[in-house]
Amino acid sequence: MELDILRALQELHTPMLDALMVGVTALGDHSLAWLVLGCALIVPRRTRRAGAAILVALAFCTLVVDLALKPLVARPRPFMLDGGVELLIPKPGGWSFPSGHSAKSFAAATALAASLPAGSRRFAVPAVLLATLIACSRLYLFVHFPTDVLAGAAIGTVLGVAAARILRMLPCSSRGA
Repeated sequence: MELDILRALQELHTPMLDALMVGVTALGDHSLAWLVLGCALIVPRRTRRAGAAILVALAFCTLVVDLALKPLVARPRPFMLDGGVELLIPKPGGWSFPSGHSAKSFAAATALAASLPAGSRRFAVPAVLLATLIACSRLYLFVHFPTDVLAGAAIGTVLGVAAARILRMLPCSSRGA
C-alpha cells in the first residue's frame, strides 16, 4: 500500500516541482539548514537557549535515529524494492525507517518553537513549514515510505521537546533566553 502511495506521487512530477523538491531535500542533508540555524541562534544572548536546544535535539536524533533505530529496523528504501522509478538525487545510503531528514527537521523546528520567548514564537512557523516540506520531499523523491516520514516526524517532535525541556532546567542568566 505504501508503495502505491509513492507511485501515485510520481504522477505529480514536473520540472519545476522536481527542482524545488531536490533543493528542499538538500536543506535537510546532513541537517545543514538546522545546524546553521542553531549556530546562528546561539550567538545572540536572547536566542541562545533556542540555538542550543536545536543543536541538542539534532544530537539526540543522531543517537536515536541514525545509531539505534535505523540499524535495528533495517528497512529497505522504496527504490530498493521498486527499481522502476528514476531517482532525482543520488541514492541515499543507510536504511529507510525512520526518516532522518524528517526526524531532524521536526526536532529542530520543535526545539525552536519550545525554546523561543513567548513573543517570538511566530518565528517558529517558517521552521515548521520547512520541516514539513523537507519531510514531504522525501516521499516525492521516492527515498522514504510514508510511515518512515511519519515516524521520523513524531520521534523528532518528542526529541525536540525533550531537548528544550532539558535546557530549560539548566541555570542561565535572567538576561538571556
